[in-house]
Amino acid sequence: MAKAIQAVLAVLVIYVGWCVAQPYILKYKVTKAVENIAQYATIHTEEETVREFDNRVKQDLGGRLDTTRTMKDGTRGGLKIDKDDDTKQVKATFVYFDEMKIFGQKVKDLEFKIYKEAAHVDKMF
Repeated sequence: MAKAIQAVLAVLVIYVGWCVAQPYILKYKVTKAVENIAQYATIHTEEETVREFDNRVKQDLGGRLDTTRTMKDGTRGGLKIDKDDDTKQVKATFVYFDEMKIFGQKVKDLEFKIYKEAAHVDKMF
C-alpha cells in the first residue's frame, strides 16, 4: 500500500513539474523564433515580417500562442519591429502572455517580453 501511495505521489510531482515548466519551454521556442524573425526583418519590410512571424508561430508552435492577445488591464501583446535602414539593424520586441495551469485551473498569469537584435550580413567567411 505504501508503494502505491509513493507511486501516485511521484506521478503527481512529475505532472505538476511538467505543468510549471510548459510556459518556459514555450518561451524558449518563441525566443528562437524571434531571433530568426529579427534576421528575416533585415531584408524584408515590416508587414512581410509580421506576416511571416504569424505563419511561423502557427507552423512551428502549432498555434499554441496567440500573438495579439490583450490582458484585462488593456496591455496588448505582439511583435514590434524597429528597423534602421542606414545600418540595416533590426530590433525585434515580442510581448506575449501565458498562464500556468495545473489540473485545468489557472495558477498564475505570466507576461514574457523577448527582445532581440540582428544586423544584415552580406557574406559569411
